[in-house]
Amino acid sequence: METCVFFFAPVPPLKISPVHTKKITLAVIDDHNLLRTQFCDLLDKLGYEVIIQAENGKDALKKFESIKQLPKVCLLDVSMPVMDGFETAAALSKKYPGLRILACSLNNDEDSVIGMIRSGARGYMVKTGTVPETKQAIDTISDSGYYFDRHAAKILLEYLRKDVSPQKSHR
Repeated sequence: METCVFFFAPVPPLKISPVHTKKITLAVIDDHNLLRTQFCDLLDKLGYEVIIQAENGKDALKKFESIKQLPKVCLLDVSMPVMDGFETAAALSKKYPGLRILACSLNNDEDSVIGMIRSGARGYMVKTGTVPETKQAIDTISDSGYYFDRHAAKILLEYLRKDVSPQKSHR
């Protein structure tokens, strides 16, 4: 029997300074309470201001109606009970067309990515991303209005190329 030994080097503290002078306001909608609260703490440390936390779409819609200023970006889980990400994105984008919805999910499949975009999301990222990738996603969707991580971008590209034949393409 072989013995395997792993050595882990100490990881230096993450130093990511906020790029924006004005804090980007966020809504975080996720049904996993521990994940949501820890994520919000991290976002606060990164210089963002979380003004709405909700455990599902129904809870989020109530909270959106009770605030005076809308968040700029909404981080939205896809799979939630009561009111899922698809229904929530559709309702929020209809009522608040300027809201930048960034779908965040463990689901990395065509139905989830395309479905969320059709429902009103302006971006998509998998939850397995790193802290710098998450920061990049929030900053990019805040600045440009859109963000797709490499997984979602590949799915979108493959989806768009599916039915393109030489006769249909615009050359």
